[in-house]
Amino acid sequence: MTFRYIAIEGPIGVGKTSLAERLATRLDATAVLEDAENPFLADFYGGRPGAALQAQLFYLLSRHRQLLSLQQANLFAQTRS
Repeated sequence: MTFRYIAIEGPIGVGKTSLAERLATRLDATAVLEDAENPFLADFYGGRPGAALQAQLFYLLSRHRQLLSLQQANLFAQTRS
């Protein structure tokens, strides 16, 4: 089986993190988890206008930073043929 990424999606509290961690262990892979400390979630759940965009942008930029750090780590693991 050849793949680079597996995405796991679902509602809050159904075990996505547990599943991702188990898969990462089983496949000898790196689990890239969502940053749970989003400062805009309280405003989003409170119904403040504009908070949904802020919350999503926070997650997007957080994922971008995570992927950049993974690329940097892989830079040293690559070998030339």
